[in-house]
Amino acid sequence: MPRALCPRCQRPEKQCYCKELREERACMDIIILQHPRESRHPLNTARILEMGVSNCEVWRGEDFSTHPSLQKALRENNCYLLFPGANAKASSEVLETITPEVIIVLDGTWRKAKKIYYSNPQLQKLPCIELTDLPISDYRIRKAPDKGALSTVEATVALLRQASQNPIAHQPLLDTFGLMIEQQINAMGQETFLKNYPQKPD
Repeated sequence: MPRALCPRCQRPEKQCYCKELREERACMDIIILQHPRESRHPLNTARILEMGVSNCEVWRGEDFSTHPSLQKALRENNCYLLFPGANAKASSEVLETITPEVIIVLDGTWRKAKKIYYSNPQLQKLPCIELTDLPISDYRIRKAPDKGALSTVEATVALLRQASQNPIAHQPLLDTFGLMIEQQINAMGQETFLKNYPQKPD
């Protein structure tokens, strides 16, 4: 019999994190373009942003060339893309002089995020921001492509903190993320966790 899921956070009822979130407003609007496969992943972190940030929207798909809301946002706002493209500028450099009206974030595995990027020429024309001074990721239960990789919620919070110059901004989002990770590790058991996700030395 399938486990009952919380209708809001889509986690098993015993692992529901809804009560940990209090909706906040970010210093810029956030648009998350999420690959459809990521939307079905039980540990996707864009949902935390969608629930915890009032001016965050998540749109799902691969080809957004005819997505009316995205086209409107691109026409009417100063949009930046959080993506380490070839012409990306360091976040520390960009955010010293400007706070984007809208930040667009691609959500999925690195392979899926690149697919969204290359499937949408309009995204390739946007100015890109690449995060600098990266925090250490706490995403211990998904295999990252490299040591500096962050989850979507971690990367977005890092950018918002740099933009607002507030090193503790949106901490409830990261606390909720940490709770989700701990709950998942407890559910699988320490032995299974260490077997499947061996901790690498610093």
